[in-house]
Amino acid sequence: MKLNADQELVCGINTVKEIISVRPKSVVALFLQTKKTGGRLQQLSDLAKKNKIDLTDQDDSFFEENFSEQNHQGVAIVCNKRLEENERYLEKLLDKEKILILVLDHLTDPHNVGACLRSAAGAGADAIIVPKNRACHLTPTVRKISSGGSELLPFIVVTNLNRTLEKISEAGVKVIGAAADSGVNYTEIDMKGSAALVIGSEDKGLKRLTKEKCNELASIEMPGGIESLNASVTAGILLFDYLRQNNSPNS
Repeated sequence: MKLNADQELVCGINTVKEIISVRPKSVVALFLQTKKTGGRLQQLSDLAKKNKIDLTDQDDSFFEENFSEQNHQGVAIVCNKRLEENERYLEKLLDKEKILILVLDHLTDPHNVGACLRSAAGAGADAIIVPKNRACHLTPTVRKISSGGSELLPFIVVTNLNRTLEKISEAGVKVIGAAADSGVNYTEIDMKGSAALVIGSEDKGLKRLTKEKCNELASIEMPGGIESLNASVTAGILLFDYLRQNNSPNS
């Protein structure tokens, strides 16, 4: 299927539903797999009709050609790409009294980035930050894996990650990096108030300079035989411990 430069083809029930719900005017068309039925698909169809979105039945070959390696669930849309944010958006964000940011230090696997987005959106984070170069951005796969999280969470792309971390810290936000060798368990670190949680890349973890920009480094105890956790799992653990600490009676 030929798309304009500012359009993309996105599949998956949760993601499609979230896009139609959050920004229906960006959706050009909804495609449903022929003979595919079910209550959730009917709900999507009704939602599309309510928002005056064109519906088209497509046979199996359409979905095989465009989503051969994805669980498309028999549904897809053509929509305008959600715009990524830049440093100017971050400056506005830092004016808030209390914020939670997830920072990804050069993650390249779209499945990891999508899973991090999903966890961050579930934890009610205010934004996710990634560097401009050598990092995965908002691809269709990221959107699909995030299960709608990409539509709920601002995705900020910055030119210089270390300079950005300095700015965040200077604004009074605690910058907490995940580092297996820190020697300090994450439960011992005070995450109350504003925080930026920094997750390292899949293969090397946090870069040396990134570590130096963190106010504190947190580790997750691994009593089993595995040396480290998947980046998205680490992100989820830290995000929800942040919630635990900030929702406790003494927070």
